[in-house]
This record gives sequence, structure tokens and C-alpha cells, in this order.
Amino acid sequence: MSLTHTTCPDVRFFLRLNFTTIVNRPLTKFESDSIIVWSILLTAIIIPNAFLVAVIMCKRSLRTYSSILVGSLCVANVLYCLIYILPVKIIVIGNSIHPFTNIYCQLSNNVIRFAFVCCMNFHICSISLEKFIAISSPFWYNQISVYKSVMFVVILLVCWILPTMVAFLPLIIHWWRVCPYFCILSEMTANRRVGLQVWNIFWAFLMFLLPTSVTIIFYIRIFLVAKDHVSRIRADSQVSSPTNTPSIALKAVKTVAIVVGVYLLLQTPYNVYQLLATIDKELGLRVHRLNVREWLFYLASLNSVASPIIYGFFNKNLRDGVLSFFRRLHGPRTGLSTTIVERF
Repeated sequence: MSLTHTTCPDVRFFLRLNFTTIVNRPLTKFESDSIIVWSILLTAIIIPNAFLVAVIMCKRSLRTYSSILVGSLCVANVLYCLIYILPVKIIVIGNSIHPFTNIYCQLSNNVIRFAFVCCMNFHICSISLEKFIAISSPFWYNQISVYKSVMFVVILLVCWILPTMVAFLPLIIHWWRVCPYFCILSEMTANRRVGLQVWNIFWAFLMFLLPTSVTIIFYIRIFLVAKDHVSRIRADSQVSSPTNTPSIALKAVKTVAIVVGVYLLLQTPYNVYQLLATIDKELGLRVHRLNVREWLFYLASLNSVASPIIYGFFNKNLRDGVLSFFRRLHGPRTGLSTTIVERF
């Protein structure tokens, strides 16, 4: 019978040979420094995301479709910290005599990480869709409709279920097999390298290129709709002097630039590197010695810090909810004026 999958090593065999370092491997200097840096990032992610979720849950007025999407994104960010960053980057799980630890170690980098990053990017894409609907069809959006509720439920299900199903797909179709006594996946031997390249290119498309393209398209459309609204306001008001141009267009440009710009700045370098390293293995090995991949992934993970701050600020209801919380602590403050751009 031909071997269809690569052989699974067994940590118990190495322990019988007294190779205990395979289980109790000492951390390198880089790993020790990396633990500190990732611990700071974990704290920076959990605090604003958990705070925003708590504000949404405590105030009934904030339980709108827009706030729920932002809250769901914040939940994904927190779970990303607890399920991936904490065990993988801070605790640094590795080979163990316990099958559960080994299986989790295998799934963490090959399944869990991709699923959460894809889930978070899908949320960002869905938020742009919601903003586009809100500003392009305000009358339909403000109506209480069963169809609208079903649409948002479907959006949330797609954001959570689709990335998870696709991430586990290689295991479902037996392309990969878990090794219970070693932190390494067993792969199909037939067309192994080509299959790995195809899989990584597909993930780059689904995890980054697709949601990024859709997000940019929606925010460009949002900007064009806002610009059209400004033109109509000027025509109705018969404003002829350019100095009296409403500030809505300028705010719309700033909003699109910040939302899209921060996302692209943090996410693009890592995904470009992943694609290049997959296509050119030698390049990947050379750059890997410099730990470039680790720092680029750290940069991409900073998006989980930026997203609750950005979306919390540009969502008027959330911003007012957060400000009202601080007003209770520090006394009354002046309110903020509202414009059409606050639908962003």
C-alpha cells in the first residue's frame, strides 16, 4: 500500500531516546523578547474591544445594526487574542505528550489564525456594506423590516461560519491529517508543493484581497454618494460662493482615507510577503532568518487595536455612548455636532 500522507513523528519515541528538549525546548532570545511585545499587543487589543462591547451591551439605544456589526468585530478581536495570541505567541505551545496540546498546536497556525483573520476582515467588509446601505438607501435602512433583520443575520453568519468552514476544509477533505503526538500536520504526498502554493494563494485571496477590494469599492461609493448629497444641498440652498461649501465632503474624504488607509497600511505588507514567500521558497527562507514574517504579522495584528477605535469614533451612536460613559465619571461636557458623514 502506497503512502498517501507524510509520516507523523511520535514525541514518545524521542523521549525514550532521552531527547527531552523536543518537549521542554528552551526559548530563544527572540522568542523571549517576542513574548513581551505580544503581551503588550494582547493588552492593547483586549481593553478597547472589551470596553466597546460592554458599552454596546449596557446601553439599549446602542443595539443597532451598525453597532452590532462593530460589536461582533470586537468580539472576534478578543477571541483572536484568547484563542490564538495567548497560547501561541505568549505561552508558546509546542510538542507535548498530551494529544490535545499537539492537535491545538497544529491547528493554531494552520487553521485558527487564518479563520480569525478572515473573520475580522469579513467584518470590516460587512461594516462598509452597512454604511453604504445606510447612506445610499436611508429611507429603507431606517424602516423596521423583517427582511433587513434577516439580511444582517445572514451577514453575521457569513462573517463567522464561512471563514471557519474554509479554514477546516483541508482537514475535511483529508488533505491534511492531525498528528496526535507531534506538533506537525501530516500532508498528502501527491503534488504536495503545488497544493500548498495553491492553498496559500487561495487564502490570500479570500482572507485579504476579496474583502479589501469589496471594502474599497463600498467606501468609494459612499464617498461619491456623500459628494452627490453635498451638491444637492448646495443646489437647494443656492450657494454660489465656494467659501461657503459645506464641510461634509472634506469630512467624507478624511473618513475614507483613515478607514481604508489604516487597514491597507497594516494588512498589506504581511499578505504581500506571504504571497511572495509561497511563490518563491528560497526568498521565504532567506527572509525568514530575519524574522520579517513575525514582525509583519505583528503589524497586521495591530489592526485589531485600530478597528474598535476607528469604528467607535466614526459611529455617532457608539461615540456618544462612550462619551456619555466618561461624562458620568468626569461631569457634563459639551455635545458634538452631527453631519451626514457620521453615517460612516
